[in-house]
Parts: sequence; structure tokens; C-alpha cells
Amino acid sequence: MQGWSFVVRPQITIQGVESLTIFLTVKRYTAIMASIATISVIVLLIGLIPLAGCGEPEDIHTRIYRKYSQIESFSAVLEVTVTSENTINTYTVRQYFVLPDNFREEVLAPENLAGMTYVFANGAVTLSPPVDSNEISLNVPPNNRNYTFLPEFFERYFNSDNAIVAVSVDESNADIATILEVLLDGDSIYRASQKLWICNETLQPLKLETYNANGDVLISAVFTEFELNAKIDTATFDAP
Repeated sequence: MQGWSFVVRPQITIQGVESLTIFLTVKRYTAIMASIATISVIVLLIGLIPLAGCGEPEDIHTRIYRKYSQIESFSAVLEVTVTSENTINTYTVRQYFVLPDNFREEVLAPENLAGMTYVFANGAVTLSPPVDSNEISLNVPPNNRNYTFLPEFFERYFNSDNAIVAVSVDESNADIATILEVLLDGDSIYRASQKLWICNETLQPLKLETYNANGDVLISAVFTEFELNAKIDTATFDAP
């Protein structure tokens, strides 16, 4: 990965010399000028030496890779909007993840779906109904994709030939963000690509969107909370 980088070097400025009046003999003047010449050479050499321990700053690609190439755990709260042909539905969900494959997503809102839970652990998936429902928990096939699951996006982006390495910069809001994009090759025409917005300053995820083949947004997940390497009790992934 390549990017712009800058090395800051020390600069020394002597102020107020023009206001200083010195009365000297020729001999003293010559000696002082020789000393000034020596100091000037030393200052010049210092200016050519980089600051110790200050390497070139990492570009945004490298920073993102270092932080997200190996996600050990996280907790997050997302506002998810799902758009279909005739309806737009919005959900608030809480997610937990711990390596190697423990994932839990619980619906917090709307009220009629609160408590609905999806748990993937030990290769099995359990889907539990809302708290006030009379339905029972179901075991479902583990091959269903979750298009708001951050580790899956990064796995695709870092490892897939379909990753779009060139990034865009979004300055449309207060957070200056880098946008990563990856193609969802082989999923379906309804799930063609994804984009992830990451804050340049904090490297926090801001938004993850999934698009169809026409470029329409199907799923938009806005991160309202995110904690990387969170301490999560393993009981969190027990089937409800």
C-alpha cells in the first residue's frame, strides 16, 4: 500500500539579532565570526539528521490493516435500515464477537422484535424469537450471511481479489472518512458490493452499506457504539 508521507526535520531560528549592537575590536570580531561559522555548520548538520525514533507516518491503508486484520473481539450497537421493493424497515441491534467463531446479534428495537437473537457458536446457529413471542428457538443452517458483520467484510477486503484497493475520501460530514469497497462476487444480483466508512482520525467504523447490482442501497448499518477487543463473557454465546 502506498500513500503520501512527510518527515518533519528540526529548524533553528535566531530572533532579534538585527537589534543587537556589539562594539568589538577586529581581533575579537574575527574570533566571534569564526565561532559563528562553526555553529552554523553544526546547525546545518543537525538539520540533515532525522529526529531519532520518528519514522515516516503510516498511511491510512496501513493503519486500517494493522487494526482490523486480526479482530479478536468486539461489541457494537448498530442502526440498521433494510430496504426492499415496497418497504423500509429500521432496527437497532447489538452485536458481540469473540474469536474464533462466536457471534451474537440481538434486536433491541423495534419493541415488537426486542429480544430476537441470532447466535453462531461452535459451528451451529440458533435463532430465538422475541421475548414476548410464543414461538420457540430454532436451529438454522449456518451458511446464511450477515451483511452487517464487520469481520466478514474485512476478511473479504483483505483477502479477496474483488477488493477495490483504491479508497475514496468522504468529507460530507464532521468525520473525515476513508471508504473501502469490496465486490460480493457470487452472492447474488441483490448483494453485489459493500462499502465501509472508517473515520480517519479514530479508525472507528462509521457505516457499512450493501448494494445491489444497480448500485441501490439495500442494507445500511450505522455504528453508534463500537469497542474493539472488548472483554466478553463466553456465556454470551450460549443458546437462549
